[in-house]
Amino acid sequence: MTVVKVLTPYDVKNEEIKIGVGTPYIIHDIKRNKYWLLFTGWKDPNGLKREAFVAEIDEDLGVKEETIKKIVPKDFPETVDYTHNTVRGIYNPVRDEFYVTTSHGSKIYLFVFDPNWNLKGYKQLIDFGKVKDAGFPIKPFGAYADLHNAVAVSPSLDSLSIELYFIKNIDDLSQIEVQNWGEVARWGRGNDVIDLVTMPRYQIFVEQDTSSKWILHTFIGPSAEELNSTDDLKNLYFLEASLMPMLQLDDQLVQIGHPQYTTLPDGEPKILFASFRDTWSSSLTTKKEGYSHEIWAVYVDDLIFDPRSYGELKGIVTGNKWIYVPFARKLYITTQSEGIAEFKATINDDVIEEIKLEKGLNVIDDPLTFVKLKLPSKATVIARY
Repeated sequence: MTVVKVLTPYDVKNEEIKIGVGTPYIIHDIKRNKYWLLFTGWKDPNGLKREAFVAEIDEDLGVKEETIKKIVPKDFPETVDYTHNTVRGIYNPVRDEFYVTTSHGSKIYLFVFDPNWNLKGYKQLIDFGKVKDAGFPIKPFGAYADLHNAVAVSPSLDSLSIELYFIKNIDDLSQIEVQNWGEVARWGRGNDVIDLVTMPRYQIFVEQDTSSKWILHTFIGPSAEELNSTDDLKNLYFLEASLMPMLQLDDQLVQIGHPQYTTLPDGEPKILFASFRDTWSSSLTTKKEGYSHEIWAVYVDDLIFDPRSYGELKGIVTGNKWIYVPFARKLYITTQSEGIAEFKATINDDVIEEIKLEKGLNVIDDPLTFVKLKLPSKATVIARY
């Protein structure tokens, strides 16, 4: 594994980001063959008044300091206490536009920019009703059955689960529509800044607040060819694994979050992340913990997309959905009540097998790829590899 420093507030002379930078997201303008690093930055020592920036980067992940540009200021489109704390974005080559989502107070906004990062328009997509800074990564489907549509994820309000969203007409601010498709995964606590990929499989990367550190974990779903339609996503449940053993980072970074998986700009798979190096101590000036976030990258391999690499996947299942457990040797299901487990090999199959579940621990050998639990209460599921 190779770890590369991308951008820290100590490396640049830009006063607007002298305290911290975070939530990195690389976007490729294919028409001009330019790579842009989208990020949030701030000069507020308390880390609350954050703003959205872009900067051009080269293929070695070097940031061209002279190109750093603020694209969304802290008090736009409205004044809130905690501003633009997570940014995510995509490029639309058909309309030659950038689409950027930000978490701003309790709301998610979508901003549309021209190729020079001049604002063309914006729209509020969601109001969660409380401050929520996890971001809203949007990924277009692209296939003929879902032209103009996209998928997104965000943690639930209690941060204990991940919710899936369907976006209609992503390329039209006047017609865009957001639908909450419900819970797709549940594990951990303090799930926060989040990323989603749909290739090579549906997989979620997210930071979580553990008892001692912010770290990264992942929720693993099927590949696109395993689905009959995008509607199948409504009925699926992903299980969780820790990313940290796969990344081999050390304690000099203290704790990490803000993940993005990408192969940009050099064609090599990597996870961009933010290091929260100084949050364990307090400033003598502000009396607050440090907020000098830094942007780094760690190069990874295809093992992060192979469920077998993690040894086991975990989840707390609360709904009547198909749990994705590919290649599992054993399935451990702990429940507080009796019920039924249904199994099938593909999402399109009829149910192939049913097993009665007893109250307590149930162990199932060599389960099929999809399992549904029919229970009156939640269950803990562990797929062992």
